[in-house]
Amino acid sequence: MTADAINAALRSMRSSTKVKISDILILGLLSHRPMSGYDIYRFVEKKADASGSWLNLNKKTVYNTLGRMEDAGLVALHERVEEENRPPKSVYAVTEEGRERLRQLLRADAPSPPGIFVNYFLDLPFYGVLEEEEIIAILRDWLARLDALIELSGLYSTVLPDGAMKILAGSQTELMQAVRISIQQILERVQELGTEGFFSVGEIGEEELAAGLAAARRERSSP
Repeated sequence: MTADAINAALRSMRSSTKVKISDILILGLLSHRPMSGYDIYRFVEKKADASGSWLNLNKKTVYNTLGRMEDAGLVALHERVEEENRPPKSVYAVTEEGRERLRQLLRADAPSPPGIFVNYFLDLPFYGVLEEEEIIAILRDWLARLDALIELSGLYSTVLPDGAMKILAGSQTELMQAVRISIQQILERVQELGTEGFFSVGEIGEEELAAGLAAARRERSSP
């Protein structure tokens, strides 16, 4: 790695990923199907345990963001559902202007340092709104930056004195290597079979998930 490449990788590692979590989540979820504010809130709430503060959206943020987006023409009322003993539920759908705004947000995130959560687990499920060639270009760029960061992290761990930080630096390298394998697999899948139906939010019912996990455990434990 050249001195210029090392300096560029260092700047990348020190940079912070700036992302409008509420905008990407709401527009991204609505790009898959119409949802109410409460449906969005409940979906995010279920995912929050695995991501910590990244997905800490409260109801007020969801409803305020939806109102702002409706005023801006990014979302529109899809239907109003009447429910017994409850106020009518407003279901929203993303407009073409909203899809374009989502594309802009995803493109803006793409050059950011490869954040394990932001770039891969937040952005990727919504990449279906992007053109296939654009997705391939972004994935290739991620791989190139991961290669630089992996090499730099490996060099960094060699100059650290023996201790906890040296071990942690090695763990960071291993984590980035694992992520690189996944991104390479995604790239190969997209190049081979395209993007139709590939990018999704991975929604599954709790009972179906529990049954699937139990079946997988039995299969693994059987001789």
